[in-house]
Amino acid sequence: MATQAEQKKQLHRLLIIVAAVSLSLLVIAAVLPLLFGEDAEPDKPPAYSFADPSLSADPSSDTDYMSLDRTVYYRALAGYEVTVSVREEELASFDAEVALLYRLIQAAMAGDSVAYNACFSPEFVAASGATEAFTKQKLYDITLTLYDSSELNVPVGYSSVRAYGVAYKIKDNNGSLRDDMGSDAVKGQIFLIVKDASGKAAVYGVRLPVKA
Repeated sequence: MATQAEQKKQLHRLLIIVAAVSLSLLVIAAVLPLLFGEDAEPDKPPAYSFADPSLSADPSSDTDYMSLDRTVYYRALAGYEVTVSVREEELASFDAEVALLYRLIQAAMAGDSVAYNACFSPEFVAASGATEAFTKQKLYDITLTLYDSSELNVPVGYSSVRAYGVAYKIKDNNGSLRDDMGSDAVKGQIFLIVKDASGKAAVYGVRLPVKA
């Protein structure tokens, strides 16, 4: 049986070991970020310099913007690539999903939050909330892209679901609709479009940004 003196020595050695381990952990915690190039502070979202968010701004008075390509283009990727322009008078010749996204783009350009929100399903609005009032958006270089949707699961209560890429640039972006992108930049998104039994289309979800 260990004497009292030996027990004190063992306790002293144990305390030294615990202190050494604690010091090692502190050193590792301090050095690892340097080794792997990590910042001391967590990543911060990029800051954008937005234009004046005046709701009365009229894009039609901006001659530079009016000279840009404001046509909506539709691109289908199905073994081959086909790109066509989408026009109001020809919407009936397109799928309901394309017509829906065309109306969504037009609502954004018109600053019509009511028409914009009407493009989304009740499930989306309930989960993400309705979009608040925004200004007339100076959208241009607009492309809608149909992707292979065969792997998607159809949500309950709907007859189909398709994935579309939606990409555009915003001249003088004021952040009232998109505060996640700067002016004249492209930050596309994937829109999941569902149709119900009657054929009515609605945006069911918006996924992570994708390249245009």
